[in-house]
Amino acid sequence: MSAARPLVVPLLALGVAACSHPVPVAPITPLPREVYAHYLEGKLSAYEGDFDAAADALAAAAAAAPDQPMVAVELARLQMKAKRTAEAVATLARARQRWPGHPQVWLASGDLLAAGDPAEASRAYLRAIQLSPDDERAYLGLAKLQRADAAEATLRILIAHIPASIDGHYRLAVRLAMRGELASSTHELRAVLERDPDHIDARLDLARALRRQGHLEQAIVETRSAFDRSGQAIDIAEELFGLLCEADDRGAAIDLLTLLDDDHSDADALAVIARLDRGLGRIAEARAIAERMAMIDHDAGAIALAEVHIAAGNRAAATAALTAIDPDGKLAADARRLTAVAALAADDPAAAAAVLGASGPGAGARLDLDGALIAAFALVDLGRVDAARAILAPFGAGADDRDATVLARARLADRAGDAAGALALLEPLIRARPDLVAALNLAGFLLADTRQRLGDAERYLRHARELAPGDPTILDSWGWLLLRRGASRDAVRALDRASRFAPLDPEILVHLAAAWAADGAPRTAARTLDRAAALAPTRRVQRRIAAVRQTLPVPAGQ
Repeated sequence: MSAARPLVVPLLALGVAACSHPVPVAPITPLPREVYAHYLEGKLSAYEGDFDAAADALAAAAAAAPDQPMVAVELARLQMKAKRTAEAVATLARARQRWPGHPQVWLASGDLLAAGDPAEASRAYLRAIQLSPDDERAYLGLAKLQRADAAEATLRILIAHIPASIDGHYRLAVRLAMRGELASSTHELRAVLERDPDHIDARLDLARALRRQGHLEQAIVETRSAFDRSGQAIDIAEELFGLLCEADDRGAAIDLLTLLDDDHSDADALAVIARLDRGLGRIAEARAIAERMAMIDHDAGAIALAEVHIAAGNRAAATAALTAIDPDGKLAADARRLTAVAALAADDPAAAAAVLGASGPGAGARLDLDGALIAAFALVDLGRVDAARAILAPFGAGADDRDATVLARARLADRAGDAAGALALLEPLIRARPDLVAALNLAGFLLADTRQRLGDAERYLRHARELAPGDPTILDSWGWLLLRRGASRDAVRALDRASRFAPLDPEILVHLAAAWAADGAPRTAARTLDRAAALAPTRRVQRRIAAVRQTLPVPAGQ
């Protein structure tokens, strides 16, 4: 908005910073009974979602009480909800002429005009601030329309004039965090929590800021508090779980999952718990949860059970669970995809391709992106790289799946052994979407694996760890980077922790074995490779196991 930056000066000129006094507003006269009837009819219609009827009722109320500015304001708001924008604009234009000294008229005008005429909306907000400088809403509305520097100035004026403004402190904290000023953001977030200890978003943002400043224990305390205050929300539980993993506290992570697994959990919550248990290698616990899920939602439980069997390397059990899913149900596509995943895990790409119809014409058009990527993996494993790329060709035309498609194509290039091609896709994506964790992790790993631009690899992986603490796949990439840099002991620590939180991932164990070998512990490396081999890995991983084993000295006596 071109007019946004200069609007800070008029704000100061209005005397807000000097605690100016609002213009007196005449007392509101009581509403006649007829007006109350129309007004209540309109509010009830609005609660029922019939905004056309609500606007009509408020129009009748406004006609019966032409001297009531708040009736006009409510009429305009309901006209907007009824998508009668022109009528709402006209209503407020008349209101501004009739009641130029009423702050609510100007505040409503700012809200109404913000989308279509931000410059005029800004002027309306400024007038509302002049008339009622102790009302935070106009400041907040104005800040939304301004450029970053002007918006920050407006928010600072707001909290200087109204120190109790929770939204003012919070929005300023968010802006400071986005700019990387974590200490200042932390100060504002604490100001929010002093006034509203149950502000969950502020408490989570405080935890994230503390973690990024290296205060992991404090971050865990704040996240646990947010979890408790939220009524044990499952999304916050996941965030707390990640922090506990980052702190290398497997026992506390398991305790959290045990707490979450109660009789009140719905199928969605149980699916999350089963996934986290499965990731920790707690197969029996994950299987029990999946079976409980099936009692609530048969097909969702079958999906969860199949994922447990795939993690345990039991293709037959996974396939049996998936065949019980309704072939015409909403999870049928997921069932086919997981059947293919189980086949790939068992080194049967032909079966995976057949399940998804990857060899037929227009295969990509019949699949969603996740299914198409698995089909493409199967074709790559069969040596049909061009056909694999063609599977993904129909995707990415729309903005809604463009980034996901680029990431999928990069993963396919990596699967085909084309690290350069994968990086050529990933790095522009990261520049456009710097917080895309999967892209950061894959790019960082590939740079480390190919021993190039290790500084960029560190930057990508460090940011990925900030965004997704405790993720063992990212910690695996980080450990691999440390090994490539020659820091074998640090690599062992990172990779050993990754293996404890993802004990069923043989690739992490292969990386850990390589780190042990580099650190002068060949017997430990050999035992680690034996653990990886016992997980029945794919031939691709078996080749990596063999490659690392060849670097180890032959034990004496053999």
